[in-house]
Amino acid sequence: MDDSLHLNRKLQRAIASRKEAERLLEEKSLELYQSNQQLKLALKQLELKSEQQLFKFEFEQQIDDTLITFGRVFIVDGIDDLLLANLLERLSRASVIRQAWLKLDKPILTTLKSLEYGLKPTGFLYRADDTRTRAEWFGDALCIPIILESEHVGSMVFTIDHFDIDLDFISNQLCLIADLVSNALNRQLWMERETELRKRAEESEKATKEFVAMINHELRTPLNGVLGSAELLGNTYLNDEQQLYLRNLRQGGELLRVIINDLLDFSKMNAGMMEIVPKVFRWREVEESIVGIFAAKASEKQIGFHIEKQFGMPSCVCGDVERIKQILVNLIGNAIKFTQHGAVTFRTHWQDDVLSVEIEDTGIGIAEQAKSTLFDPFVQADRSSKRNYEGSGLGLAICQNLCHLMGGEIGFRSELGQGSCFHFAIPLPASDEPLLEPHTEQVERHQLDWVALKVLVVDDIRMNQVIINQMLKKLHVTPDVRNNGVEALQAVSQQDYDFIFMDCRMPEMDGYEATHYLREQGLAIPIVALTAGTTLEEREKCLVSGMNDILTKPYTADDVERIMLKWLVSG
Repeated sequence: MDDSLHLNRKLQRAIASRKEAERLLEEKSLELYQSNQQLKLALKQLELKSEQQLFKFEFEQQIDDTLITFGRVFIVDGIDDLLLANLLERLSRASVIRQAWLKLDKPILTTLKSLEYGLKPTGFLYRADDTRTRAEWFGDALCIPIILESEHVGSMVFTIDHFDIDLDFISNQLCLIADLVSNALNRQLWMERETELRKRAEESEKATKEFVAMINHELRTPLNGVLGSAELLGNTYLNDEQQLYLRNLRQGGELLRVIINDLLDFSKMNAGMMEIVPKVFRWREVEESIVGIFAAKASEKQIGFHIEKQFGMPSCVCGDVERIKQILVNLIGNAIKFTQHGAVTFRTHWQDDVLSVEIEDTGIGIAEQAKSTLFDPFVQADRSSKRNYEGSGLGLAICQNLCHLMGGEIGFRSELGQGSCFHFAIPLPASDEPLLEPHTEQVERHQLDWVALKVLVVDDIRMNQVIINQMLKKLHVTPDVRNNGVEALQAVSQQDYDFIFMDCRMPEMDGYEATHYLREQGLAIPIVALTAGTTLEEREKCLVSGMNDILTKPYTADDVERIMLKWLVSG
């Protein structure tokens, strides 16, 4: 009995132990399974993460390559239809992009003929009035605005295939592409505008130069007729009343010449056409010219005109002698005009290649309130309708501009009622270049057989033909006269000439073309331009065509004789 009970208890304990072992095994098996499942999930997540990183790395590399390639191309070549099409086609081959499309709302650049590039995403609704300024997702489509000068001008739209990749990352990368396009468009637009502005400026400058040349011709040509006729009239017999009229005509013509010169120089100043042409000259000849111009005028007003010379002045210097004389004539002319009693003194001092000049007078002086604006254009010390002295008010402004162009300065001091002293200093280096002493005109004149000279005058304006014809007849020269370049060529083919005066602006064939043709045919005689042109460009055009020299309108009989002596004797 006891043994049976003991055995039964032992069996029960064995059964219980086995069940406990089975339960423990089942628990461990479950834990192992769960651990295995978690491990599989972790491995799967790791694989997925690695694949995403690989996709992101690959996509980022593709975008970087695109930015580098097209960024360089857009800078070097600009932006055009073909480049944009290539850009969109390249983007559509990127790893996560299915379609790439650029839509512009309106024409922007002259280099872009199309408004659409790439392939429009299927089902995407584009609104032309879209004003968004930030990238935005619409399903699988990313829409990025194109901003030009703070204005919405279009959009770039991309559709993607992989939604398991970070969309913010994709958006940021594609925004770099949109920025590239926006910057290229902005840069190209700025360049086109700058090119257009430069083109307009060049056209405006060309139109201004052409206008100045045209108005120069239109004003100087009739002035040549007025002054030339007055000069010829002075060589005829006139009674006292007619002599008075002639003096008035000459004075009015000379005043008109000064005003025209001032207006044209002022126009050149504003157009940037004022030119300085240095050459070697004798300062003594400038002084002699000034005395010849102003000694008689000072004597007429019964005032003194003194020149205080510096003995150390070089005999030959280098500068723009015509512009220097223009400044002197203006300043000395003003001094004599505004001086009723006393004297005008012209002083020069040269040191270290700098010429200093003073023009001092005992005239009316300048009021304090007028001093600050005296060098302004169209300004005169006395602006009232009752003023005693005429003038355009441009002379001093032109003098100042010329001094500055020559690298110098100009100024003045003055006391009302006591007089004024205008002074300027300009670089004027000494020159060692030898200059032949000029022949006296009397000697040269007798070296020519004037009667035997064959001279051709080519001018389309009857008034000018009469003027130069009569001036030449004073020299016992009877010229042939023709109206244009075509007639000139015919005349030269039928007659041997010693000298030709050639107008530049004529119908049918102008003087430039006619001269060029004659030089090509081997004609070597002197050809002198008759022109109102005063710019360096116009003078160069005459010389390039083959002309030897220029006679500027209005000219005098002495000018005609002097230039013929220069080329038929001295030349």
